[in-house]
Amino acid sequence: MKKYILASLMAACTLLNLPALAQQPRQLTWDDLIPAHLLDEDPLAKLSQEQQDMAYWVINTLETMPKKSPQTEEDYKQIDAAMPALRQAGIDIKKVLAKRKEIRTSIVKELDGQLVRIPGYFLPLEVSGTKVTEFLLVPYVGACIHVPPPPPNQIIYVKAEQYKGYDNKKIFEPVWVTGIISVKSMSKDLFLVDGSAGINIGYSMQANKVEPYKE
Repeated sequence: MKKYILASLMAACTLLNLPALAQQPRQLTWDDLIPAHLLDEDPLAKLSQEQQDMAYWVINTLETMPKKSPQTEEDYKQIDAAMPALRQAGIDIKKVLAKRKEIRTSIVKELDGQLVRIPGYFLPLEVSGTKVTEFLLVPYVGACIHVPPPPPNQIIYVKAEQYKGYDNKKIFEPVWVTGIISVKSMSKDLFLVDGSAGINIGYSMQANKVEPYKE
C-alpha cells in the first residue's frame, strides 16, 4: 500500500512539473544551425598541408575576387595554374564551391518556433538608453565588422524587450541568448565606422533573456 501511495505521489509530482520541463530551452551550438547531413567529411581533409593551403587559397580567391578584368587577370592566371595539381589530387573545385555555398545558405527548418539558448557575440542595431534592444548575434567577436561577414545561417537577428535589453558597454563580451527562434531570412543594414553594409540573415529570435556568457 505504501509503495502504491509513493508511486502515485511521484507520478503526480511529475505531471505537475511537466509544464516547467517543457519550458527548458534547447541549448544550441552554431553547427546546429546547419543541416546535419551537410556536415560530413571535409573533402580537403585527406590532402597534404601544402595541397590544402593551395585549395583554400583558390577557393577563398574565387569567392571574394571580382570577375575577370585587367586588374584581376594575373590572379586568375595563378588560379588556372593551380587547377591541374588540385584535379590530380582528386579535388573538383567547382563541386567544393557548390558544397560550401549549400552549407552556408541552408537552414534547419525544424528549429522554427523552438525555445533555444545559444552563446555568441552581439552587434547592436537598436539602442534604448543604455540597453541594446535589437542586435545581430554572431559566433565570433568582430564578425560583420570585417569583410566578408559570416554566412546567413551563422547570423541571428535578435529582438529583446526594452526592459530586457543588454548593457551596451559590454558589446565585446560573449553572451547567452534565450528565446524563441524563427527560421526567417532577412537583410539588415549594419552601420559601421566607414559606412554601412547590408547583412543577409538566416534566423531571428525573440529574446526573453540575454545574460553574460558562463560555461
